[in-house]
Formats: sequence, C-alpha cells, structure tokens
Amino acid sequence: MRAVTQVLCVVVVLVVTLGRVEAKRIDIQPGDDFSKIEAAVAGDEVVIAPGTYKFRVNLTKSGTAASPIVIRAADPNNRPVWDLAGKVVSAWPGSYTGGDRGRGCWQVRGDHYEISGIVFRNCQDSSSAGIRAVKASSLHIRDCLFEANTNGLTGDGDDIVVEFCEFARNGKTGSGNPSHNIYIYGGTFTLRYSYLHDPTEGQNFHIRARDSVLEYNWIARPGSYTGDIMSCESLCGGSGSAPITQKMLLRGNVIVQGTSGANGSTIVTLFRDSSSGSGDSTGAVSKMEVTMVYNTIIGTKRNPGQTHVLVNMRNDGVDTAAHISNNIIVDMADVVGLADANKGNWSLDGDNNWASSAMDTTGLSGTIGGANPGFVNAGASDYTLAAGSACLGKAKALGAGAAPTREYYRDETVARQYRVRASAGDVGAFERGTTGAGIGPYGTPPPKPDSGVPGGDGGGGADGGSPGSDGAITSPDAAASDAGPGADSGNARDGAAGSGDGGGGGGATGTGDGGCCDIGGSASSTLPTSLFALLLLVALRRRR
Repeated sequence: MRAVTQVLCVVVVLVVTLGRVEAKRIDIQPGDDFSKIEAAVAGDEVVIAPGTYKFRVNLTKSGTAASPIVIRAADPNNRPVWDLAGKVVSAWPGSYTGGDRGRGCWQVRGDHYEISGIVFRNCQDSSSAGIRAVKASSLHIRDCLFEANTNGLTGDGDDIVVEFCEFARNGKTGSGNPSHNIYIYGGTFTLRYSYLHDPTEGQNFHIRARDSVLEYNWIARPGSYTGDIMSCESLCGGSGSAPITQKMLLRGNVIVQGTSGANGSTIVTLFRDSSSGSGDSTGAVSKMEVTMVYNTIIGTKRNPGQTHVLVNMRNDGVDTAAHISNNIIVDMADVVGLADANKGNWSLDGDNNWASSAMDTTGLSGTIGGANPGFVNAGASDYTLAAGSACLGKAKALGAGAAPTREYYRDETVARQYRVRASAGDVGAFERGTTGAGIGPYGTPPPKPDSGVPGGDGGGGADGGSPGSDGAITSPDAAASDAGPGADSGNARDGAAGSGDGGGGGGATGTGDGGCCDIGGSASSTLPTSLFALLLLVALRRRR
C-alpha cells in the first residue's frame, strides 16, 4: 500500500503542477471588449492585433516574478492604438466603476505585468493618463507611445520600469495643476532608452518616487522646467513620520532645454511641498539628493540678471544635496540656486564637468571651461564628440557601478535605442569610440509580426516643438495634492481617489490535504483523466 500512496502523491503533484503552469494565449481583435484582456492570469500572454480600441482597461489580477502577465502587440511595426478622443476617459466603456475610473485609459492594480507595443492617445480627463499604476509592483513597460494624454504615465509602485518609450505632447491646459509627460507618486521608478519631449504645460518628468533612475534618455523642450523631485506620497520605504531620503540618478541623458518652457530658470528642481509625511504613513521626506553624471545638457541662454540654474535646491523646507560629475553643461549661468544660502542644510560636490566659460561653477572642481565643447554638429542636434574635443578623455573615474555602460542612440529622428558604450573616459552622454548599430526594444532586427500588415500607427514622430516666450518664473509648480495621489484639484468628476478595488488578486491560496501531498494554491488541472487512470493502473499492478 505504501508504494501505491507514493505513486499517488507523485500523480497529484503532476496534476497540480501541470495545471498551474499551463498558460494560455489570449488574442484580442478590434471589436473585442475589455473582458478578455482583464481575464488574463499569471503566465498568460495577451496578444493585441493592430487597430483602434475605445474602452478602458482595469487590470486587477497579478502575475508572479516567474510567470508575469504579458500584454503585447501582435505586430510591433503596426501597434494597436487606444485612442479615446471625443469623450473624457470616464465616459468610455469599462468594467471599473469607481470614482477614479477616469484616471487612466489603462489602470494597473495587480503586480508583475509586462506591457509592450501599445499606443495610448487622447486619454483626457481630470488627472488622467495613458497608464495609471495603483501600487502595482513590477510593472514593466516597453515600446509604448504616450501622446496627447492629460499625463503620459502616472502612478506608484515598487519596480516600475519604462524602456524604449516615447512621451509626446502630454498635458491638458486648464486642468487644474499642471500635468506632465511622466508623473510618479511614490515607490521606485526607472526610465531608460526613452524619448520625452514637448509636454503641453508641465515637466517632462515629475517624480515623487523615493528612488528613481533616469538613464540613457533624450529629454527635450519642457512646457515648464525639465523635471523635479517632489515629496514622496506613497510607498516611501519608511514608516509613520520616520525620516527618509529621496534620491534621483540622472545618468547618460541628453537634456535639451529649448525655448518653449514657461519656466526657463532651472533644469531640475528639488522641492518638498509637503512636510506632513506620505499619505500612506510610509515616511516623511527629510532630505532630497540628486546625482548627475555623464549627461549632455543643452541650456538656452537667458537675459542678464535672470535666474538660470542647473539645479534649483529649495532648501527652505528640506536638506538638499547635488553630486555633479563628468557632464557637459552648455549655456547655463549657475550650478545651483538656493532658497536660503545661509542655511547649512545643503551640499554640492562634483568633478570634471565641461561648462560654458560664463557659467559660475563654484562648488565643483576640475571644471573644463570653454566656448565650445566640440560637438560633431550641434546645429543638427548631433551632440557626439568630434576629434579634438576638449571633452575627450577628461572624465574622472567614479565609484563602483556609477559609470555608464550604455548610451542613448541616436537623436530625435532615430530614437529610443541604445548602444553599448565603449568606455567611460569621455565627458558627457556619448563616448567617441562607441560604434555599431542601435539596439531597440526587440533587439536587432525587430521581430516578425504575429499577424496583420505592417504599417504606421499614425503618430509618435519627433516634432520641432513650438517655441514660446521664456518667463522668469523661479518657483516650482503648485503642489498636486488631493485625496488620491497625483490627482489635480478642483474637478469633481473623478478627481477623488474613489472606491478602488484594492488591486492584487490572482493569488489563490487553496488548502492542502495534509501529509506528503500538502500543496498550497488552487489550480484547475488540464491533465487528461485517461492519463491519471493509466498511472493509477500502473501503480496497482506494481503493488501486486
């Protein structure tokens, strides 16, 4: 009998295991609704055909690290488009009926999602976005276009990673507080190999994450100033009112200030706009710290006497620090601006930056000054280094893991790619010795389509921007606080946090039967009954 029991245990393990790991492919065609996408569970792959889709998506189930939920384009060369033009987001069909249903064309409330090859366009509503993450851990987004939405991407979550994406002309004037290409409320955030440009009114990146990394991107022409760190609102890594430090790393980026920004006084701002701690009691910000290494920063000259700083450190409300090394900084007036220079709660350090000779680089050492950094063709936005450039071989070695290993490729026409950087000896975002083709979201060459005929998705190319007046505003935009993280104020339609569904889901925990075969989790077996019977028969025959 013992042999039979042992074999039966093996059979049960096989049944449950096979039932658990079997994933399915879910094909989405124009004419389908939200239900098929929202039904995906751990390990499933949702494949979306080319076409235009006009409904909201609310993703509440969760994948796992080993079996994420994958949602992708059937043909990356002809990406499916979520275009909700004509009505506010909350008015379109969708399963979610909470008061914050208008906050995103797609809302992700579950964990472990991989989303690629989707266009999000005209997702307009109070505080809306192409994608909104709601405490969504391990959300990875690749090869997506966010265009003409209230915000491009918003939300919070640990391990939100965005790669090879374009954020273009997001923003909605008159929507309350300014809206942005990217607005992250908390958690951790990484942005790589992406192209951010021409937000309608706000920043290219508005970051409240406790830790953020922005590397190997092309970031151009903000509607206000380029970007900022502001008070973490959720998932801040602490507890209660315990102090936390918010950190941002800017590495290997090309940052073009342009002339369209309403606030041309600064590139990056550090500003604690709330001293009361995060909304979810995960800490209160006591220090903000930015590290800028190996960036190429193209400023726009201002009139004499106007404020024009690389980093605006609002140290009146929080301790601040800036570490600035191995950058090329063109046409900026000062390294930092301070709210209160007499306070001892700020610090600045850095080495071996190239800076325009008129720039005040007090606080930095080893600065390489001059009138021209030696670009190949700055007039054509080619900021790679020419032979004889003063920036060649001038970078200072940094600590372990700090130097860039890749670089953005190539500009605003050939965009959203990278190359492996030959070394880290040159100052700025590009190493002269780097060669080879760019690598995109699917490697080189891109994959063949599953179906459909390749074609354009109707948008997403670079545009030249629309130069405008450069105001002398020196303070950051107004705080964007409300009952729900990241919402702008003053719109009763869906501005409140609403009755969310709590996210998560998908993590069934069944009960075992005890003994040797106690296996947690519930799963429906797809092992054929005939095979089960055959195995049982073999066991009984061996017993005889």
